[in-house]
Amino acid sequence: MPTILVDIDDFYALVGDGYAPVRIEDDLELVKGEFKGPDPTSGRTRIELNDTNRPDLWSAAGIARQIRARRRGHVESYEAAFTAKPGGNKIVTDPKAADIRPYVAGFIARGPAVTDASLAELIQSQEKLCDGYGAKRKTVSVGIYRAQKITFPVHYRMVDPTNAKFVPLGMDDELTLAQILTQHPKGKEYAHILAGKPLVPLLQDANDQILSFPPIINSRAIGEVVAGDTELFVEATGTDLRSVLLVENILAVDLIDRGWTIEPVVVEYPFETPFGREVRAPYPLTNAVDVPNQDFNRLIGAQLSAEEIAHHLRAYGCDVAPTPNTTGTTRVSTQPYRQDYMHPVDAIEDLAIVVGVNKLEPIWPERFTPGRFAPLTLREDKVRDLMIGLGFEEIIANVLCSRTDVTTRVRLDGSDVVAIENPMSESYAALRPSLLASLLAVEERSAKTAYPHRVFEVGEAVVRDADENHASRTVSLLGALVAHPEARFSDLHSVLSWLGFYLDLPTELRPLERGCFLPGRGAEVVVDGHAVGILGELHPEVLESWGVKMPASYLELRIDAAAFNR
Repeated sequence: MPTILVDIDDFYALVGDGYAPVRIEDDLELVKGEFKGPDPTSGRTRIELNDTNRPDLWSAAGIARQIRARRRGHVESYEAAFTAKPGGNKIVTDPKAADIRPYVAGFIARGPAVTDASLAELIQSQEKLCDGYGAKRKTVSVGIYRAQKITFPVHYRMVDPTNAKFVPLGMDDELTLAQILTQHPKGKEYAHILAGKPLVPLLQDANDQILSFPPIINSRAIGEVVAGDTELFVEATGTDLRSVLLVENILAVDLIDRGWTIEPVVVEYPFETPFGREVRAPYPLTNAVDVPNQDFNRLIGAQLSAEEIAHHLRAYGCDVAPTPNTTGTTRVSTQPYRQDYMHPVDAIEDLAIVVGVNKLEPIWPERFTPGRFAPLTLREDKVRDLMIGLGFEEIIANVLCSRTDVTTRVRLDGSDVVAIENPMSESYAALRPSLLASLLAVEERSAKTAYPHRVFEVGEAVVRDADENHASRTVSLLGALVAHPEARFSDLHSVLSWLGFYLDLPTELRPLERGCFLPGRGAEVVVDGHAVGILGELHPEVLESWGVKMPASYLELRIDAAAFNR
């Protein structure tokens, strides 16, 4: 969870209104934060945030803003920054950026002289956003510069890494971009982001002065902000435009809270983006959910009037209004620096937080209901016992996986794969739709152990389903894999028969052609006319892609299928 360091006097000044320090621990509940006392190295105060979906709170200014809104009953307006007419300053984007690191955004901030304390806070916000929200600069990175040294328009170019050179932060000598990737500490740390790219990003002004080599390092001449600066250029680059704009919005409102004014900068794109070909920053992002009125009180166990609900949500910084053309529903919207609403429950959680979870009156259950295992859990445990009795070894694997593992490497098209929109790593960019890749990953590492190999897993997978929440559905599966020199369809067919007998399942097989199986050697498992699984001999190309040297067969059953509920 994010832990930030704040100058406590600076923090109290940001909260304002004669803030009483004795309230800090109670008020941190508004941001799911905990007061952790002074940092032994810097002497600043540590605040740990127990949530990762609110990057706007990863700074002293963000936390103070949330506390101010609760104390005043509303969040102050930042509309001027998001609606102001841009000046004549622009960023011009290279067409080649579309294939490398497509998006860039920026704004100019003018205000009181930067102090050592405010500079430390600004650098911390930059690092937290890049590392936490930006997946260690892979999806978003930020650069902050001395704006008075820049001549606009700024150009976002894709260049040969051996042809451009500058003095990077932390060094005294010029290095080419290629040398930075191998010699500079930041280059070594983040070189993997640009690995395999023949061209790399470069930010230059109208006089060809180099601002930075994103997402690696700023230039020392323009990108080294110092105490006393009163004019800054703040840019972000990345692979997802909404994420880039959200980070810009967060940094803009943080600076506004410190007395700065914001001048939007327009980016000219030579290709279509989700927000058009000309995109300004800060950008008025929208994020709203429609909540059935009855759900507010039902889900938090309170009796609040519609006026009270609206009052509390506004005190949390939300906008509240009836849903257009719909009765009995309220539209709750976040500010442009928040994009965390995905479901009506998110707005209801905000209501519970601002009311105070500890202030909600507990209600005793109407009847005594001792806890017990759910029927599905009991069924899963029974299947585990049966598989262990048959001589299989159990594995437990992660539901998150590489998209390549569940598509290309198992010869499937991925039509049922649910992808992660903003993954922290390519290794965890999707949710597995099957247990096959998880079992093959174990087999890949087991080549030196004695055969036969008989492994299984009882676990969850996620598949697409347009009728379900977020168009996906979680299923409980049994996956079993057998590998040895004579592995055949019959190995797991006999296992299926054994399971059918002890689970009272009259199973049948019907032919199935699937990319992961050899042609003519795959089958669909049917119970009472309903498909509940698959069985077959794995295709040699699948085995080769995982480095499996022996023939292998695979069985998968839907344990949560209605047919199993006997």
